[in-house]
This record gives sequence, C-alpha cells and structure tokens, in this order.
Amino acid sequence: MSYTNISYVITLLFFLVFPGNEPETGIKDLFHWRGQTVVVQQPLFPDQGTVVFRETFDYPDGPLPDDWWYEGNTARIKDGHLFVDADTSDQRMSTIWLDRELSGNIRIEFDVHVVSSSDTANNINCFFMYSDPEGKPLRETKDARVKGDYNSYHVLNGYIFTYLANGNPTNARIRFRDNPGFNLLAEGFGSECKAGKTYRIGIEKRNNRYLYWVDGMKILDKAAGEFYPTHSKGLFGFRTWHTSLWWDNVVIRQMD
Repeated sequence: MSYTNISYVITLLFFLVFPGNEPETGIKDLFHWRGQTVVVQQPLFPDQGTVVFRETFDYPDGPLPDDWWYEGNTARIKDGHLFVDADTSDQRMSTIWLDRELSGNIRIEFDVHVVSSSDTANNINCFFMYSDPEGKPLRETKDARVKGDYNSYHVLNGYIFTYLANGNPTNARIRFRDNPGFNLLAEGFGSECKAGKTYRIGIEKRNNRYLYWVDGMKILDKAAGEFYPTHSKGLFGFRTWHTSLWWDNVVIRQMD
C-alpha cells in the first residue's frame, strides 16, 4: 500500500472516530457511515513525480534554516511555520527564497494562511524559476534587494504568481507575469483569499505551460513564451505585501 493510500485510510479512520473534526484544506470526499456524513480529506495531488524537497519548518522559534533567506521584512520560524509580519511594520513587504535551483518540469505544493491584513490585501505571491540575467547566484546579490522593493525583482529572470484579495476576499485575483519587464501573461478572478483560513496551493510547470491550484481548484493554466523563451531553471521564493501570514508543508516534485 502506498504512502498516499495509508494516509487516506488513517484519515478516514480518524474522522470515523472523531466525526466532528473537518479538515481545513484539500479535496474532500463524503462518506456515509451509520447514518452520519463523514468528510475525509484526500491528498491534494496524486503521488506523481519524485519528491526532491520537503520542508515542514518544525524548528524552534527563531531564525530561518540555512537553505532559506529573506529580503525585506524579517522572516522567521514561529510556531512551526515560516512566518512574516508585513502587515504593520515599516517596510511591509518581504521575499523569502529557497536556496535550491530547480529545473525542468516541477510541481510545488504548500500551505499558506493569512493572519491579518489591515487593508485586506491578503497578498500571497510566489517567484518561480528565478535567476539573475548575468548568471550570478541570487544569494550573492541579495544586498541589492535588501529592502525587498518589488521593482528590484522585475529586472531579474522568472515568473511571478500573484494571488490576493485586493480588498475583496470572496473574489480573489490571480496574475501571472514574466520578467524582466513585469509583463502580464494572464489575469483572472473568482476564487477566494480570506484571512484566518489555510489554503493548499499548487504550482506546476509542464514544459511551457504553467498551472496554479487553490484547494484543488485550478484557477490558472497558461502557456508562457509570449515575451521570452520559457524560463527553464531557477529559484523559488515566497513573496508578500501588506500582509501577515505563514507558509508550511512545502513539497517539491520533479515531474520529468
């Protein structure tokens, strides 16, 4: 029995024993057992590809582990999460990089939870396949982006996924941009992005196509290459603005 199937059975048994506990995220199935409807969470994605990185941030409160660094507002470990408070602090923006080059067809999954946003930005951004046009490692050039100013990332190579409430948490906006140049590839509305709720996000590169899911619902599927050849390798980073939030349970799969 695969790990996924074992987890699924354990989850089912848990909700049979404790039927009042409903999971927050993922794809949910309904089972009818002894007159009760039991909600069971399946894995958001099937066990495809090879897991090449996994991070649960299960460390004592304090600095980030060595393979992560931040630019802008301080990022730290808090309560077993990667946490940033960019809601009320001075700079109110932050980028957190994973110091690991990714290439080929990749799927990234993670949990994210907006704690607060005074102007209801609920800003959940990601940088994907990011690199320096001159070939320098991004960690070596971090001092040029020490404040985390958004414009400083528009001159680098890579894609930006912007998912946010933008003042309306029941009609969230998704944008997909290609850099350098901050070129808009796609935009859409219709999902939600609420504070106080944990979402499972999925991002995938399939050759020149890029896909984005929220709790199992695909909200973006767009081919790149309109402005530049497809960015085929680079770093992944979390990004936020005017938002206090945390990330957790990061899984990266090689899909080639």
